[in-house]
Amino acid sequence: MSELPLRVLVKGASTVNWTSWMGGPRTDFTFPRALEERLLQDGRPCEVRTITMTSEKTSTILGTWQREILGYSPDVIVLVYGHYETIHLVLPHWLERHANSLKARPRWWSGLYRRRILRPLWMLFAHLQATLDKVVPPTIRHRERAVVADLERYIEHVQKVGSPMVLLFELLGPTKRYQSWFPGMSERIALMNEAIESLVRRLDLPHVRHFKVTPIADRVCGDPEQATPDGFHYSPDLHRAIGESLAAEIEEWADTQPHLGSVRRDAR
Repeated sequence: MSELPLRVLVKGASTVNWTSWMGGPRTDFTFPRALEERLLQDGRPCEVRTITMTSEKTSTILGTWQREILGYSPDVIVLVYGHYETIHLVLPHWLERHANSLKARPRWWSGLYRRRILRPLWMLFAHLQATLDKVVPPTIRHRERAVVADLERYIEHVQKVGSPMVLLFELLGPTKRYQSWFPGMSERIALMNEAIESLVRRLDLPHVRHFKVTPIADRVCGDPEQATPDGFHYSPDLHRAIGESLAAEIEEWADTQPHLGSVRRDAR
């Protein structure tokens, strides 16, 4: 059997598509591009496809999986979900997405609406949310249950398409920049990570795995403030390190797949 290119699908919200900070050189790759670079450097033919949108909820994956998976049939699926659901305790997600939308048109009336009405309203609610988050149990809404249920159903669906490898990311908590705005987010992140890791253990499939990000961040950056300088998103250095670590894990699995063949790699 001739060797086929390794197909990788990466999905998630802004953790996938945003660097901290944006606006750097073209070589500031996000981790999917760094993954592709490493695979190609190792002599592994590949096609890395990234489908990502800022502020995307986990529930969206159930509505899109058929058109993204059935025809493409990826060998590996990387999922970075659950982070967005931990940000706010009670502030409506639709309002947060609307207030921080990247789709606003450059019209005078739109700018006026955003400056005079929307932004002040959002800031008021955000302050109220932060105050409430300090006195109400931060995990009272148990959003991790819905996230895990959606992920489990998605994994059930995609396993029908040739049992691809699925990697579920560990989530990093907010740094000092945003801890005052989201007082309970660190606790919600911890609960979300525990729930996602428990899902992987419960499924007990060797090709469905929990991908640990914290050890990579500690090794590359040391200080959490350097790992996610804007408070949420990976630095370019961390993106690259994650991409390289992903490549190593994916290649080890790919070497066991007859249609992908085994690629001899030089020592790194």
